[in-house]
Amino acid sequence: MLPVFLKYLAPAGTREMACKKVPIVVNIQQRRGLIYDAEDYFTLRGVYRIVGNLIGIPVSHPRNVNQQGLPAVLSCYELKLLLEKNLVRLVDKNAAFMTAPNDSQTERYLNMTQQQKEELRKPVIEKRLESFRKHLPRIIEGKRQKLIKSGHDLKGIYITPERVLQDERDRLAKEPFDILLQLPTKHPLEVDSSFLPLHLSAEETLKFRVFKALWNEGGYITVGDAFGCDFLLYPNDPLYFHASHMVHVLKDKARRLDVKYLIRICRLAIVVNKLCVIAYLDDRCDGVVFETVEWEGNANKSDSI
Repeated sequence: MLPVFLKYLAPAGTREMACKKVPIVVNIQQRRGLIYDAEDYFTLRGVYRIVGNLIGIPVSHPRNVNQQGLPAVLSCYELKLLLEKNLVRLVDKNAAFMTAPNDSQTERYLNMTQQQKEELRKPVIEKRLESFRKHLPRIIEGKRQKLIKSGHDLKGIYITPERVLQDERDRLAKEPFDILLQLPTKHPLEVDSSFLPLHLSAEETLKFRVFKALWNEGGYITVGDAFGCDFLLYPNDPLYFHASHMVHVLKDKARRLDVKYLIRICRLAIVVNKLCVIAYLDDRCDGVVFETVEWEGNANKSDSI
């Protein structure tokens, strides 16, 4: 049975929104599960509370070392949970990525980039035409005066706003612009792939059961390597909240705990302002048990002068 401390972590009524496409494709590269599609990542993070770890460089801030972007790496525990719920499929596209594109794929990619350029040009042209329309009467009058000065008969001068506007549109269509070219993180073309299973070791299986038990109670969970624990618990999205609990998984529940180990993890939790939780598997109920440990330190010792 889970302890009381998890009750406030669970959001009031977990909202299960419809996923854009289920199952979501997770690319396996170098034995890691990677998410390249932004909508897929937002779905996993916002709907299913799967955070992963962003390892890419954000396109909008390429020199910002304190901010990461896609792709996102999912831990083996997150992948296992998503596989059990039929939310993802693990695919291997490495062979296709290492193969040179054929003529058809090259043509499709060039057409796609050209279409993107045209779509970026349209709003720029419309914005310039809007500014051009505001000064259209003065422009027409200027053209008329120029023709008169060049010796044209006033009666033969016929300038309409529609014609002037169309001439400006044609001129802008041929004018080069500085445009932004999209650099897709997700492969823009369909390539051959193969589906892969996921195998966990005995230790990873134990930690997965702890991860799954925590996830079922609500809140967000990430790996706790940076804090010397197995998992970190958050009351909500880690982007906005600090972790509230550090979870340590006991690999052998029958082994007697070392006092120094207990003191170390408890004092560490105090230093980083978090609660220390020990998780282990209870064979009697075949479930995960959580114990909260607090360090009182010198609470009973009188203050020194």
